[in-house]
Amino acid sequence: MLKAVGGTALAAALAGCSSLIGAGTNQDTSGEVSDVPDEPIQAGLQTFTEGPAAVLGLQSQYGAELAVERINAAGGIAGREIQLDVKHEADAYVENYTQFVSEGKEVTFGPVSSGGHAALAPEVEAQGVVNVSTDGTVTTLYEETVPDPTYSFRFQNYDVMECVSAARETVNRLGAENVNTVAGINPNYAFGKDEWKVYTTALQKLTDVEIVYEGFPDLLADDMSTHITEINNQQPDVTFSSQWGGDVVTMMNQAAANNMFDNTQLVGTVLYSAVNDLSQDIVEQAQAFSGSRNYYWGEPEPSRWSPGQKMLDDARSKWDIIPSGHFMSGYGAVASWATATEKAVNLLGGWPSQEQIAMSLEGHGFFTPAGYHVMSERHQGLSTTYFGEMGWSGDVGAPVLNDINSYSPPDVSPPPGTKSIDWIESW
Repeated sequence: MLKAVGGTALAAALAGCSSLIGAGTNQDTSGEVSDVPDEPIQAGLQTFTEGPAAVLGLQSQYGAELAVERINAAGGIAGREIQLDVKHEADAYVENYTQFVSEGKEVTFGPVSSGGHAALAPEVEAQGVVNVSTDGTVTTLYEETVPDPTYSFRFQNYDVMECVSAARETVNRLGAENVNTVAGINPNYAFGKDEWKVYTTALQKLTDVEIVYEGFPDLLADDMSTHITEINNQQPDVTFSSQWGGDVVTMMNQAAANNMFDNTQLVGTVLYSAVNDLSQDIVEQAQAFSGSRNYYWGEPEPSRWSPGQKMLDDARSKWDIIPSGHFMSGYGAVASWATATEKAVNLLGGWPSQEQIAMSLEGHGFFTPAGYHVMSERHQGLSTTYFGEMGWSGDVGAPVLNDINSYSPPDVSPPPGTKSIDWIESW
């Protein structure tokens, strides 16, 4: 049983700790609290609940629901429990948010989509109800689309962090002198093109690599043979991919059938997002290097950090899944808002306004089972990024990451006020 020192029962519960050392009550508020509404907090989450993208969207939903369950079990925020309403993200990002606001939701979470997040963020600023996105990780969001946000926040690491991590991982694993050619198979929309641009820009700064092929299959394409044939013809030292979910399964199955893994080393930022759908023979043929965003259940090792194991156990018992980084996207988005709002309640002695909650989120630090996170002044969440070699565990009965490397935010993200590409090109 892991206990936390200091903080509140809510913060301890969201960190995955069972209780507070020296605390005799559930709620450890620091002063008198008044003027707190009696009714539960109404919250909205938009995510992909159906269709192929639900591979990621349901992970986010389950993570958010686990966070809400733990908040309510710890007594809520100033005694207020959360009621979470979930909507299918579809292509209705702005419409979903607007409906949530019209229904009186006090906070919203999501979306998963990068393009959807770029469409939504300006509306959040116009409506003034705090939204913490689960993913929607496109690099330009807070650099160009909404450069001075007030109410829009993002929990998950953004593209530059996982792409620079992937470039550093490529060099660390293979050696700069062995990375002379690179190819890419990335999804044909904002996220895939953003990740390919950032990865190759970083890799070209770290090596003398030449780009020999770039392919952008449409989302959910059922035939990637054209791209795999090009990879086999070019035989690049590295093939980079930001494919996710079902597209990872399609690509890796067809790559294995056509012996692509004999001709190149596959590196991907979110290959592990398909953890629940990849077979043992494909994983063992590929020996791919994959990221897992800001959460991998086995790192740190459970013997040293039990909250990760507890989250794995809860996800398997409640939903029969291995939690991926997208599970943490939902969990962390809720945890960031809840712990920042509780902090504001304790400072103000009453329930905070939307503007006060937004101010409390800026620079806010908190724990989850993934470790320590900071919501930066730029409204971008900053967490450690994890990469490892994909393998198969008979004990777990699923893919795992072995020989894990971790990358801290200062190593993979630009300093405040600097655009990501400008930062990389300054190396």
